[in-house]
Amino acid sequence: MSPPLAEERLTRIVQLLAERGTLRTAALTELLGVSSATIRRDLDVLAGRGLVRKLHGGAALAAPEPEATPNQDQFYRDRQQVNHLGKQRLAGRALELIAPGQTLYLDAGTTALALAEALQRTPQLTRTLRVVTHGIDVAYVLNGECALYVVGGEVYGSTYSLTGPDALSTVSRYNYDLFFVSCTSIDPAGRLTNSNSVEAQQKAAILSQSRRSVLIADQSKWGPPGFAPFAGFTEVSAWVTDRAPAAARAAFEQAGVRVLEAEASAREMSAD
Repeated sequence: MSPPLAEERLTRIVQLLAERGTLRTAALTELLGVSSATIRRDLDVLAGRGLVRKLHGGAALAAPEPEATPNQDQFYRDRQQVNHLGKQRLAGRALELIAPGQTLYLDAGTTALALAEALQRTPQLTRTLRVVTHGIDVAYVLNGECALYVVGGEVYGSTYSLTGPDALSTVSRYNYDLFFVSCTSIDPAGRLTNSNSVEAQQKAAILSQSRRSVLIADQSKWGPPGFAPFAGFTEVSAWVTDRAPAAARAAFEQAGVRVLEAEASAREMSAD
């Protein structure tokens, strides 16, 4: 498998630090298959964005400023900027799977937000749709663009989502033509996982009410499993991604899942 591109590496470094805590530069070098000089440059970039804190011989996620502790606003907005181009590309690819007149369920999170923004730019399609979501930012973007239903519940700050018993009760009342589901990580053992068990239950409930489900996740999600599994590969019909690692493509195709890549431009492919 070829080493990840520059922005993909940054995404993966943030994810690894979130999952494992402090990591030494040597460990990141081995995990990502690039030189120590490249890792040091990447850590400089991430430190400049305020996402990581450089340590002697390694790095950790940056701690939130004390005044930001009551909410996750800045952390969420930082996550929006990581692999932003990749998320935009896969959102454009996902649009090709939507038919006029469908009832869509859009997940919460930064990847789902990119898809909502793509829908906002295609009003001729979006005005024919009914969209259901528990994503606060997703609902904000699509307000006035289509028939919109927002699932209520307790606010889960790190994804700007509405979760809990009220949300679970609501999602089970309706049927959905197409569910665009995101995840924290893709377990090579064949499971989609999430960092939060309540959100994982909610995703599983929506999957059971959907005629078809499509995973939308950039290639950086392939790797160590998250805390709470919510579905096996066979429970989605397709995986829309910016670029699929060879091992990931093989695993999904073996499970009968179509892998749909969004091509990068030549300029993006040359960036390193």
